[in-house]
Amino acid sequence: MDKRIIKSKENIKNAFIELRTKKELRKITVKELCEKANINKSTFYAHYEDIFQLSDQIESDVVKQIIDSITHKHSMFFDVAEFTSELFYAMKSKQELIDIVFSGEQHPNLVYKISLMLKDFIFEINPQLKNNSKFNILLDYIIFGGYYAFEENTKFDNNSDEIINTLIRATTHMNKLFTDGN
Repeated sequence: MDKRIIKSKENIKNAFIELRTKKELRKITVKELCEKANINKSTFYAHYEDIFQLSDQIESDVVKQIIDSITHKHSMFFDVAEFTSELFYAMKSKQELIDIVFSGEQHPNLVYKISLMLKDFIFEINPQLKNNSKFNILLDYIIFGGYYAFEENTKFDNNSDEIINTLIRATTHMNKLFTDGN
């Protein structure tokens, strides 16, 4: 890819993140983003349809960074505790960026996109699980429940290690429901 294109996209993303620290997504205009990124509108529109598409792309990039930082993705099948630990610590390491990009109305997108990316990974390896309703119910329960439990409890308790350890224990027990066939 052309270095100018890479530089323009980087400037756009950095300007967007800076604006998101101060404004809700709906209040950011292409004009002010372009001014902050030091580009013209045609450059922006050459890469993105609108602010919402840019936001969606940045959200997806953040989630991909989280998922890609999990070094033992395959461990979710045999060591759910290790996988859960890596997932929540990966999220914790990106917390500042998550708080900016997924603030306001964008908040629910984080767990939804994490769920989609994890399912894509799981179903690519085990396509037979895609139509297994028991597996999908437990997986959604673990992903969504674990995320919201983590989020709610870290608001009131700064000991995220203890929260993550509790979530690991809960996830391990949930996993037994699937592997034991009960």
